[in-house]
Amino acid sequence: MTRDRLSELDCNYLDAQRVFMGSSDTGEYLERSDVAISSCGLRAESLNWGFLKPPYHDPPATAARVERYFGERKLPFQISFRSADEAACSAPLEAIGWRPKREPIPGMTLDLRGALPVPATSLEVETVRTEEQLVGFREVAFRAFGYPVAGAHLFLNQRLLALPQVALFAGRLDRTIVATSMLIATSGVAGIYWVATGEVHRSRGFGEALTWAAAAAGRERGCAVASLQASKLGRPVYERMGFAHVLDYAFLSPPDPS
Repeated sequence: MTRDRLSELDCNYLDAQRVFMGSSDTGEYLERSDVAISSCGLRAESLNWGFLKPPYHDPPATAARVERYFGERKLPFQISFRSADEAACSAPLEAIGWRPKREPIPGMTLDLRGALPVPATSLEVETVRTEEQLVGFREVAFRAFGYPVAGAHLFLNQRLLALPQVALFAGRLDRTIVATSMLIATSGVAGIYWVATGEVHRSRGFGEALTWAAAAAGRERGCAVASLQASKLGRPVYERMGFAHVLDYAFLSPPDPS
C-alpha cells in the first residue's frame, strides 16, 4: 500500500476521533503537525491518547508534550503510532522508559469498487435518525465495548448524529436494537467504527451485516475503500469478508513516575 493511501487511512482514523470527541460533552481534540491529541475528558485510558504523526522529527519531545497535556488534567493516557515505524518511534521512546501497553491494533481495508453482498439476515438494518434509535445504539455499543453505559450519552449524541460525514446504523431483532455500526466518510475513505453486537446475539452474522451496511453507505458517498481497526473478536470476520490487513497501530504507556 502506498504512503499516500496510508496517510488517508490515518486521516480517517484521526477524523473519527475529532468528530467523536469534538461533539462530546466532555472530550477534546487537538492537532498540530507532529501529533494529534484525543481526550475523552474522563479517566478512561483507552480513550485518551496522543497519535504521533510521520515523519517523526523528535518523538521524545512530541511524547513529552502529550504527557504534559494529560498530566495537567490528571488523566491516564497512551501514545500511538504506526507499528511499522518502530525504529523511528518505539525504539527512542522505550529507551527513555515508555512501555508497550497492549497488542497493536490491526488496520484493515476493503476495495469498494466491486459489487458488495447483501447478507441474508433476520435483522432489520436501519439508519439511526430518531432519539429512540440513538438510545438503543449507544446502549448496545457501549455495553459491547465494555464502557459504562451511563456515560454513553456524553459521546453518542445528536451533535454527532447531525454531522454530514457521519452515519449510524442499527440492527433490530424483534423490535430491539441488538447490533450497531458507524460510518465516517473522509477523502474517499469509508471509516467503519462502533461495530458491535450484544453478547447474547453474537455469532449470528449481525456484526457482518452492520459492517456491510456502513461499507455500502460509504460507497454511495463516493468512497473507494473501506477502513476499520479490528478487535481480536472481529478480525476473523473481517478477513472472511475480504478485508486486508495493511498496517498496525502500536500503543505505549508513559514512563513510571520516578
